[in-house]
Amino acid sequence: MNVKHFYPVILILFLMILGNSLKAQVKIGVFADCQYCDCDESGTRYYRNSLTKLIDCISEFNAIDDVEFVVGLGDLIDRDFVSYEKVNAILKKSKKEVFNVIGNHDFSVEQELIDKVPAKLGLADTYYTFKKNGWNFIFLNGNEITFQTTDKKVEKKAEKMVAKLTAADKPNNQKWNGGISKTQMKWLKKELKKSEKENLKVVLFCHFPIYPNEIHSLWNDDEVLQLINKYNCVKAWINGHNHAGNYVEQNGIHFITMNGMVETESENSFSVITFTLDKIKIDGYGREQNRNLTLR
Repeated sequence: MNVKHFYPVILILFLMILGNSLKAQVKIGVFADCQYCDCDESGTRYYRNSLTKLIDCISEFNAIDDVEFVVGLGDLIDRDFVSYEKVNAILKKSKKEVFNVIGNHDFSVEQELIDKVPAKLGLADTYYTFKKNGWNFIFLNGNEITFQTTDKKVEKKAEKMVAKLTAADKPNNQKWNGGISKTQMKWLKKELKKSEKENLKVVLFCHFPIYPNEIHSLWNDDEVLQLINKYNCVKAWINGHNHAGNYVEQNGIHFITMNGMVETESENSFSVITFTLDKIKIDGYGREQNRNLTLR
């Protein structure tokens, strides 16, 4: 090939590769366990200070033009239904759409108001999904089975799951964890099958971790783990609940536990996460670590 024709060809190929890479890129803001209430601090948890931290978090996301949406990983409040007023006033200032999952503390409200919680979190459906730039983002309800309910049937299911875990001497037999129903599991399986067929990469968001098994884990963590391990399309599980944070990779899936915002008097914790063709890049703020995770 003539040299004068060589460089334009290389430039065209580079621009094509760059264009495809950008099409597969999604950048989001993520925070976990704001856990605000108008309450005095307890141990390392500074409940009132979460308002300032959340303001700073949303302001940072607003300042980054290519952040496309924001994810709240549950426990927006610690307790009391009235707490939603102040945190939602801050979230309304977000220039990017905010998508929430339900945390266990989100249900720590007056019994007669429990059924109003999903609406306060902006949830018409408590588990849902949407696709963007070759990615399928799946939001799960890990509190579908819970002791914090007005439904006696749900409460009985919770009792049965915890009893089974206790008999097996599992650490996640805590009443403040939660579980996913058979109906939601069938829905998730269907979504994963569709994603595999459509060649989409999948990120799962839930309040609870599922790997490794520990005190904070979803009650039916083993069941969910077995399901997602069957699908190569699954690239990451991102959760809150364990305020200390954690990271582990298993079977090509990145299990990322975000640090709890409510922890410490003044140091914040949130992340900007970029999903590309070949990696997940986490830019951490405050106590959150930076990570560069390679995709299988």
